[in-house]
Amino acid sequence: MATQIHEANTPVFGLAGGEFDTAHDGIEAAFIASDGSVFELSPNVPSWQLTQLYKGVSPVDWFRRETLSIGDVHSGYAGNEVISCAGTYPTLINVIFHDPCLGWLHETIFDNNGFVGQDWGARAGDYDPRQPGDEIFHIYEGVLDMSVGTVFSEVNGIWQEEIAYMAEVAFDSAVGDFNQVYPGAEIVITGEGPTYEMLPPHSNSVGLWPSRVIWSTSTGTGLVVKIADVDPCIPGNEIVYGMAFDNQITMSCANALGYHDLYVLFTGDGTNAMLDIAIGDVLPMSDGLEILGVDDTGSVYLVRRIEDTWQSQVIWQDPNSLYAIIAGDFLPTRSGDEILVAGESGTITLLTLTFTDNLAGDGKVNFQDFAELANYWQQSEPSADIGPWPIGDGIVNMLDLAVLTEDWLQAAYWVE
Repeated sequence: MATQIHEANTPVFGLAGGEFDTAHDGIEAAFIASDGSVFELSPNVPSWQLTQLYKGVSPVDWFRRETLSIGDVHSGYAGNEVISCAGTYPTLINVIFHDPCLGWLHETIFDNNGFVGQDWGARAGDYDPRQPGDEIFHIYEGVLDMSVGTVFSEVNGIWQEEIAYMAEVAFDSAVGDFNQVYPGAEIVITGEGPTYEMLPPHSNSVGLWPSRVIWSTSTGTGLVVKIADVDPCIPGNEIVYGMAFDNQITMSCANALGYHDLYVLFTGDGTNAMLDIAIGDVLPMSDGLEILGVDDTGSVYLVRRIEDTWQSQVIWQDPNSLYAIIAGDFLPTRSGDEILVAGESGTITLLTLTFTDNLAGDGKVNFQDFAELANYWQQSEPSADIGPWPIGDGIVNMLDLAVLTEDWLQAAYWVE
């Protein structure tokens, strides 16, 4: 089911989900507006609460690759922070955090004023195990199609910079354990040209971090990248890419020689790029995780492994281009993860399963589901408390029956 949780008059260019507001339980969502401002959406019952975290100083557009990320990058403040990379001259990297006395504040750790080139975003994660907490990996494209990857780390209130990567144009990075030979996490960097595996250096090392090419094709260009265990048939994690220019979702994993084989899992309807991807447990009745993608057709794609094949479907359609997608457990009373999508229209939409796996589970809304409601009538049973959608009201009553009749004989997983 699709529920509009926020509507703006201008596009939304980036989404992130995680726990970064200590005033609320559970996880929140953050998004970048067209002026570079960053907002929080907190799924408070019975509606979503909107809070401005940072006021932008420069307009943004999708082609400048605005990113949001969440991680524990600042030791001076409890919990996680929000990292935004947005703006068109200047492009700023801001670390946004909550001060118990002063409210929401930010520190600007990068400003591209005076630079030639453009940003390709900043991601948070444990990029450098030599440092406590998380770090920020920033990609900047300079002259002659060369990219510089810089690791920003905060130590005792001072931000330090270390250039870790310098090679072909890179569009995105991620950190995670995808190499079973090397202990700990590795870094993947993808873009125009080869895709690299990069390792954190030893404690006394200096210069660029150790890296090697793990795959390279004449047509493959990764625009966004994630690391997760999406293929239950292969041990460990795999790397998933949203591809530029050919609108594909691909996956790479190590072969017998230690390099990576690239598999095309899905090709979308658009002619340009798979603009964003996400990974989550959005079908809790199924084994493993699912892959999600959005593109300029406004389609939301779901891709998953079923036995020995990859299957895909369009689970929702927006009339405008979609720029961002995330998955997370925003409604903990519901099983599995929910999906948030946003884009050109400025509307942020929540996509949820029509019913949880605790109902009949036969793939249709029918008399078996009616029997489940009747079995818990006038009781406080979360598995059957489906109305008002999507959070219920604590009791199985006529509001739940209204949701069931609205979806009568439709697919019990997604309402498109």
